[in-house]
Amino acid sequence: MSEPHAPTSEQLALLREAARPQRKEPGDASTDAADAAPASSKSKPDLVAVVWPMLEVPHLDREFEYTVPEEMRDDIAVGVAVKVRFKAQQIIGYAVALREQAEFSGTLRPIQRVISSQVVLTPHVWELARAVAARDAGNVSDVLRLAIPPRHARAEAALDAREEKAAASERVDVDAAGETADASDTTAADGSPGAPSDDERAESEPTEPAGAAVDEASSAWRFYGGGLSLLKHIADGEGPRASWNVAPGLFGDDAWPAAVAELADAARRSKRGSLVVVPDARDVERVLEACTALLGRDKVVRLSADQGPQARYTSFLKTVRGEADVVVGTRAAMFAPVKDLGLVVWWDDTDSLHAEPHAPYPHVRDVLRERARLSGASLVSAGPTRSAAVEAWVESGDLVAVDAVARTGPAVVVTGDDRAVERHGPAARARIPAQAWRGATDALAHGPVLVQVPRRGYVPALACARCRTKAACPVCHGPLGLADEGATPACRWCGHVAHVITCPECGAHDLRSLVVGAGRTAEELGRAFPGVPVRRSGAPDVLATVPDTPALVIATPGAEPVAENGYSAAILLDAWALLDRAGLDSSERALTHWSTAAGLVRGAADGGAVYLCGVPRHVPFPSVEALVRAAPRWFAERELAERAEVGLPPVVRMAALEGPRRAAQDVADEVSRRANDDGVPLDVLGPLPLGRRHMFDRATGRSNDDDPKVRYLVRWNDPGAPEPPKLLRGVQAARSAAREPVVALRLDPMLDGLA
Repeated sequence: MSEPHAPTSEQLALLREAARPQRKEPGDASTDAADAAPASSKSKPDLVAVVWPMLEVPHLDREFEYTVPEEMRDDIAVGVAVKVRFKAQQIIGYAVALREQAEFSGTLRPIQRVISSQVVLTPHVWELARAVAARDAGNVSDVLRLAIPPRHARAEAALDAREEKAAASERVDVDAAGETADASDTTAADGSPGAPSDDERAESEPTEPAGAAVDEASSAWRFYGGGLSLLKHIADGEGPRASWNVAPGLFGDDAWPAAVAELADAARRSKRGSLVVVPDARDVERVLEACTALLGRDKVVRLSADQGPQARYTSFLKTVRGEADVVVGTRAAMFAPVKDLGLVVWWDDTDSLHAEPHAPYPHVRDVLRERARLSGASLVSAGPTRSAAVEAWVESGDLVAVDAVARTGPAVVVTGDDRAVERHGPAARARIPAQAWRGATDALAHGPVLVQVPRRGYVPALACARCRTKAACPVCHGPLGLADEGATPACRWCGHVAHVITCPECGAHDLRSLVVGAGRTAEELGRAFPGVPVRRSGAPDVLATVPDTPALVIATPGAEPVAENGYSAAILLDAWALLDRAGLDSSERALTHWSTAAGLVRGAADGGAVYLCGVPRHVPFPSVEALVRAAPRWFAERELAERAEVGLPPVVRMAALEGPRRAAQDVADEVSRRANDDGVPLDVLGPLPLGRRHMFDRATGRSNDDDPKVRYLVRWNDPGAPEPPKLLRGVQAARSAAREPVVALRLDPMLDGLA
């Protein structure tokens, strides 16, 4: 017999239910409202959240349903981040839809926590993420990791407090205006003239049309055919698409950052936002400076990965809340949730910094093109040259070419020709030819001189003095180099110091320099030009600007500082080093590096000159001819035609399958089998041994002798066909579900400069 005071389980449940309302916090509006509501409204239907969890495995990259607890209904919304339980772990996901009835017939788990009521995944970015994942045969969750930065609670709280303070100040201003309006009404009742009504005030205030005309006389777009028309179409709310080859030799208000700012201004006048993506932080600062000078600082933000967690998340929140309508950033900004997006611009898509090194490896060019398609925004591809991929879009009619109407750049001199040899003898073909020496000496009297060196360091590569065999590290087989004058050769990969070196080919012990870096070049020029300041710009110390005073500026490609009024001359050394690079885009990148340096030099009318040194004489190079003729469009057309003849991207599309030989072969065989069964036209090429890689290359890993790493290439003729990426994605997901090894899959491996 139970004790009379021992409560049963039902009694305990009743006691807990009776005590539950008493534990509410005072002033809890949601609980008070629930208590005041009628009994019939308390039995709300179940709310189901469709969550996309951030899982890495391909076969689980899909949506899952979870119930929304009653206490979370006020915070849940489409686009918020939530924490859910998946098997035995708690993971972050994003609510992509809300339903009143579940589609899953089994028992659903509840959401564990709403991380923040702030919507971070907008409908446009959600649609974009799925499109990018489908195009690149990747996981949607991987794209979302790139699109949404990690939450920073302090940044969110600081921005909320700032908005509340601004709203309170605005309410005070409104109350003060109301008191003034009451006084004016009283005065009007006495017979004196009162304040105008809202309708009268609206009629009296002048309104600027959305597509207001720009000042053609001062616009930076007056140098380009169709440039002013491009501005007008954007300001009218249309979506033109253009490939813009920037004219060299323009500075100040006529430079390309000022022209980009005019594009953003035109988009703002059509009440739309703008997104500008550039390769590095120096370009971000230049474009930001131009945009803030024209548009003001209020609604222009910077968004880049080097900002730091708090600053980056603050810029992201300002963008998603609509407080910023112009976003300027690096690759990290390509998914920025700009409200009412009306313009996307990227600068120099040939730069390898635009290629995302994390799966699914999207390129800025392709992401922004997809954004323009989904939102109907204008698209402008800008740069000193035009890539073969963009040229394919121009020839297909997707983009319109916008080129300079007149030549504004410097004169280009290719040193070492026969006439120079007759005049200067062997000095005409030295590393710094006599013609370039004389040009630099004369130019220093009028301003700074830029010297572009393809390699950084002192002597980054050594070779045997007898047989010219490249010196390699005995530990990791990396390249040996010198860090300074008199230093002992050391490996550039693992740091091993090689005190004794024996050539494996001829047995000699003497070394010679194979490549001279920027450090050694600065040292030599400092001795040759005594009294002239020598400034160096290169990783990790990159200069943004240099004064308009005589100086020698030694810079590596991509690190050239900007001179206020342009350089008086430029010397481009070791042209062979850029032309001899391995890769499909070597000529394209060489022309881009040279054109970027030439664009910083004053025009030929002002005495500007560029000296190209070290061009091999045994064969003509189209990139050299394009630089001399200032014809980047001609080069792009020729490059695209040559790739079409041999079936190379971007005329065709490729995917790389890399991994251990056995696993890669299994994937390649499965791809071929599915393609034959489904009637998908594609070719599987390979295998290609990857050979020895950098010992610290975590992307490919180190190979072993038992199962070396290989690469297969999958090729199909229609770059826009969705079936091959879908097929590749299906093979990866099936192997993941079967717990079989999944090889690395990367689409467009030969277009981003990283292959």
